[in-house]
Amino acid sequence: MPLLLTILGARPQFIKAAALTRAIANKVELGWSQSIIHTGQHYDAKLSDIFFEELHLPRPNYTLKLESSERTSRMNEMKLGITNAINACTPDAVLVYGDTDSTLAGAQAADALGIPIIHIEAGLRSFDLDMPEEVNRIATDKLSSILIAPTTTAMKNLHNEGIYGAFLTGDIMHDNALYFTKEMQALESKSVLLTMHRPSNVDDLPLLQSWIDAIGDWCALHHVDATFPVHPRTKKSLVALYGSVWSHVLLKKNIHAIDPVGYVELLRLIKTCRLVITDSGGIQKEAYSCETPSVVIRRNTEWVELVKAGHTVLCFEPKDLSGCANSQFGRTINGDDALYGNGEAAHDILRILSEKLS
Repeated sequence: MPLLLTILGARPQFIKAAALTRAIANKVELGWSQSIIHTGQHYDAKLSDIFFEELHLPRPNYTLKLESSERTSRMNEMKLGITNAINACTPDAVLVYGDTDSTLAGAQAADALGIPIIHIEAGLRSFDLDMPEEVNRIATDKLSSILIAPTTTAMKNLHNEGIYGAFLTGDIMHDNALYFTKEMQALESKSVLLTMHRPSNVDDLPLLQSWIDAIGDWCALHHVDATFPVHPRTKKSLVALYGSVWSHVLLKKNIHAIDPVGYVELLRLIKTCRLVITDSGGIQKEAYSCETPSVVIRRNTEWVELVKAGHTVLCFEPKDLSGCANSQFGRTINGDDALYGNGEAAHDILRILSEKLS
């Protein structure tokens, strides 16, 4: 029975793993088994444990406890822990998702031991090397044995870099969004969902304040409320800005701060709002899957198809927020254009792995 060692460390990876885990269970005739290592990159229970529970993921076979807060040291800790796990379970391949530090650490550890590397979400590019995620994507693609690309754009990016032989499957996060929202009904609502967590937005306190002011002003002008699940990193900066009354300050700006929510609840919030404002790579795509327009408060996105199709707009600076939000608020998104496949990407991936690694 072939064994995958799956590397997980951050929210999007838990979600992606759910789709492939269902496929492994549904396609028992293919004979795959899976061991999971949780790198500890996201230590907060509300950002990791809850996803295992609600997505019905098996508990990790290996869990790392990272001691350092410094990135290079954390990467070394992850590589050592992953190396030990590989030696312990001797997998047929190591599978990594996306573009986090856990992704690159898993690829580097497997490469050093000569273990085949599977990269799901290969070929995505924002063309911004100031983003650690972009560096991680490029390095992981160069190390990987089997590259699974979610879009035709990703395939073209790989070809342009001289990397051939990738497989086009569609996107497994789209699989999950369709799977978990199939019983949900969109509601008539004027609400907005706001998420912010990227260091470029929330570590710069004057910039964070400008985003909050711009979003609050827009909400007040249009008599709408924004629901804001607050990431721990963002909360730390909000406390630094506004002190212990930070949530009351936001409330006066029509922004309702709540604790981080699980994946299914987040999908419900996306499905039932009129607009998503986010700096998340995954949430802009989940908005598309839920047929909700979005504004991405970043200078670039790796999901360029969303911008080209008009499903999202990029908002570079807080002063542009009003115009961007006005252009998207209440728009109708038609998911029938199948930018990310038909919801069966995970089964296609498992079939490809069986053909390539058998």
